[in-house]
Amino acid sequence: MLLVTATNDLRERRRLATQGEIEAVALELFAERGSERTTVEDIAAAAGVSQRTFFRYFPTKEDAALGVNRSFQEAFTAELARGRNVFEAVEATLAGLRTRDGAVERLLRVRCLLARDDNLNRAAIAFDTQACHSNQKLMGGTLRARVVMETVSVALRASLDDWALRRHDGEDADLLEIFREACRYTNLTETP
Repeated sequence: MLLVTATNDLRERRRLATQGEIEAVALELFAERGSERTTVEDIAAAAGVSQRTFFRYFPTKEDAALGVNRSFQEAFTAELARGRNVFEAVEATLAGLRTRDGAVERLLRVRCLLARDDNLNRAAIAFDTQACHSNQKLMGGTLRARVVMETVSVALRASLDDWALRRHDGEDADLLEIFREACRYTNLTETP
């Protein structure tokens, strides 16, 4: 039993390492060339994997650069499952980023890239929209759940953009505090 667990752990570590390498290469190439001038073939070659391997991990080249968005969504969903309301779940997820090695830097890099790459920004918005719809279903699918989730989603996107701009300008901005400030503008005091 221990051997099977060790083998599975090794496979998972290798899988995560390959996924992380592909993500890092995609971000690097997108920063250099832009996402529209970068192909899946370019990313796969630079990461030292086949195109087939690339597609085992990511459905599109844009998705390869949005790993931090997927990680955020997974952590956020876990916080909702723990019974937190939407605002608490976002706050806990943002606070959790601080403890994950390199997560804040990756998030900052992706947000800065989104600000100058329209194609990648569209992909991120599409991802966020799908995540928002999934979260609404988790919250019961009511009109109130939709309004709250859409509002929080907009507040989070605005907070991320403001944070990235401030950090880019050299300010030691705190993403969690910026999100809390944005939420004060929403006038939503209760959440489902």
